[in-house]
Order: sequence, then structure tokens, then C-alpha cells
Amino acid sequence: MKVLMLSWEYPPRIVGGLARHVYWLSQELGNMGVEVTMVSLDHPSAPMSEVEGRTKIVRSLSYRFPSPDFISWVYQFNYWMLEKILTNLKNDYDIIHVHDWLTAPAGITLKYIFRRPLVVTIHSTEFGRRMGIHNDFQRHIYETEWEEMFEAWKVVVCSEYMKREVISAFDVPLDKLWVIPNGVNPVSLDEKMSLVEARSRFAEPWEHIILYVGRMVFEKGTHIFVEAARQLLSRRWDAKFVLVGEGPLRANLTNIVENLGLSSKFYFTGFLPDEEVKILYNICDIVVFPSLYEPFGIVALEAMSAGKVVVASDTGGLSDVVIQDFNGLRVAPGDPTALQATIDHLLNHPQDRWRMGRNGLNTVYERFSWKSIAKQTIRLYRQILEEYDQGSWKPKPKQIS
Repeated sequence: MKVLMLSWEYPPRIVGGLARHVYWLSQELGNMGVEVTMVSLDHPSAPMSEVEGRTKIVRSLSYRFPSPDFISWVYQFNYWMLEKILTNLKNDYDIIHVHDWLTAPAGITLKYIFRRPLVVTIHSTEFGRRMGIHNDFQRHIYETEWEEMFEAWKVVVCSEYMKREVISAFDVPLDKLWVIPNGVNPVSLDEKMSLVEARSRFAEPWEHIILYVGRMVFEKGTHIFVEAARQLLSRRWDAKFVLVGEGPLRANLTNIVENLGLSSKFYFTGFLPDEEVKILYNICDIVVFPSLYEPFGIVALEAMSAGKVVVASDTGGLSDVVIQDFNGLRVAPGDPTALQATIDHLLNHPQDRWRMGRNGLNTVYERFSWKSIAKQTIRLYRQILEEYDQGSWKPKPKQIS
């Protein structure tokens, strides 16, 4: 089986969780005998073509001339993707698989050129991120998402929450949808790692580390986390709040903390490589995900795989992953008071932290390994190819002049 996969991000080009998803999915599919060609965008530290494991990575240009806005740039790199594929790759793929709307134009075009089934994975939607469509920019993305789901043979979503969302927002037929959760590569403990030394870089020995990992944007609820921290620090001083990630809210939140005179209790790390994040998962006491919108929440699984208790908003895919009082605690989204009270409870009950952390670790290995996710994806591919083989829509025969 040969799969052509398209994603605008793939390591080392990492914008969000999508890069890790397509990396581990393509690698595990390769381990199971699927020939995956991953087409993504260029990066200064990566070659334009390479083989990693059993995955062939082909990178196309991301820029050749200036774009007046983001959407124009998206269509530009879709054009360069098409050029790269049509001039360098053979038309011998069984499946075309695109991720989110950013590679939809190229994916839909290839569907009709190659006349092969198109699979679309929807990781999030503009409607969900913005809680509705409010301007022409958002409407353009929404309609592109609608078109790719219309053109797809099957649409993959990562949670029951996302399944309900795409049915409600896009009227996608139920029999067109497959729920395949995100997987996680467990954050295992490096025995050579000096956790005491690593911990001293972020907090005093007597401080509990409360960790946030994610983009600093409104829908991730980073501002809710900071307000909950402020409330908790008015009651107790033995907590250190470490925030990992970049985004438009970072500068404003840093200013808020400074103006409150609480800079010593917060550590804004900015973007960190995976190995550094792994260290933080291992040395922290609690991991918090205060999202207002979260289709899945792969970082919650990463935290669980390190044996850490998770506090998460009761919304989206987080509600599917975090089982109340079993592997974490859920709080109402957008409620900093409830969030700080939950963190306070866990700080006062270390036995609960240990119990839920252990249960979370078991959850990851039982339900969310990449091997399991790849097996489910292959089952989907096989069903599609059975339907395709029985139908009449096939590549057109070459004309003999």
C-alpha cells in the first residue's frame, strides 16, 4: 500500500501538535509495511528530500515571492507542493491523505489528477477555534474546510467531540466519519537524567512546579491559567508556575505578572525542544491544560505518559481523555477560581497525584500508542480501497496518439 501524505508542518518545521502527529503516524505506518511519502514545506535545517525510517520526506518551497496575506501564502505553497509532486513523484499512490485545510487545495487537485481516494484528517476547525464565523478571513477557511470534507472519501477526526462538531458545523454524513484518536510517544524517564539538577533550573527545592505546555493563544486558555495562579499565590507561596510555548498572548501575560510583582513565581520558557519539555514533564508536580477549545489535547497524553496528574478543562477532546478522579481532574472551562481550587487540592493530597498519575500512564499504553493508531488507520485505508476497487471511478487510460 502506498500513501501520499500532505502536511504544511513536519519536523523540524514545528508550529503545533500537527507536526508530531504526522511524524509518528507516518513512521508507525512505515513500520507496518505502508509506503508513505510525506510532502511538507522546506526548513533551513532540513534537506529537500530524505528518507527517515521507512518514510520518504519530500519538502517543497514555502516562499518564492512575497504574499500580501496568510491565505495568499497558503495558496502559494500549495502550488509549489503540486509542482514538486507532479514533476518529481510517480502517480502510483493508492491513497492521498491531507491534514487540515492548509494542504486541501493541493490534495483536492491531486485527487482529480491521480483519480485516487482522498482522506482528510481534521485536527481542528475554524468554526470551533473562533466559536463561530465572524469575518471574511474566517469564512474563507471555513468554506475551504467544507470543500475538503465534501471531496474526501472519508473524514478522520480525533475525538467524539470533533465528530459532533463537524456534523453540526459542516453537515458531514455520519457514514463518512471515522474517529481515530491522536497517539502519543511516551515521555519515558531517562535514568541518566539528574532530576534534582534539572529541577533547580526552574524552581526552589520547596516549590511545587505547576506546568503548562501549549501555544499562548486565547483558545488554549493561557490567560485563565495565569489568573488561577494569581489567586492561588494569594493563599500559598510554595508553587512555581512554568509556561512552555510561544504565541501572541505571551508578551501581555508577562507584563501582567510583572505588574503584579509575581515575576519570581512564573517562568515563561518560550519554545523548548522536545528533550527539554520531557525534562519538565518528569520534574513537575501537576500539569494544567485550561483550554477553552481543544479538539483532542495530545499534550495531555504526553503528561500522562510521564506519570503526571492532569488538570484540564471539561471541554472538547480533553473530556474524552481525562477521566474524572481516575487519571486527572476536570474543571469548567474559563473558571480560574475552580482551576486554582483544584490545583490547591492536589498540592494538599500527594497520594491523589500519585494515584491518578499512575492511572494516566496505564491509559496511554492501553489506548493511545502510535502502534494502535496506525492499525486503526490501516483498517480505514483498506476499507476505502475495497470500496474504490468495487467502483467505476478509476484513473483514465492514457490516450494513444
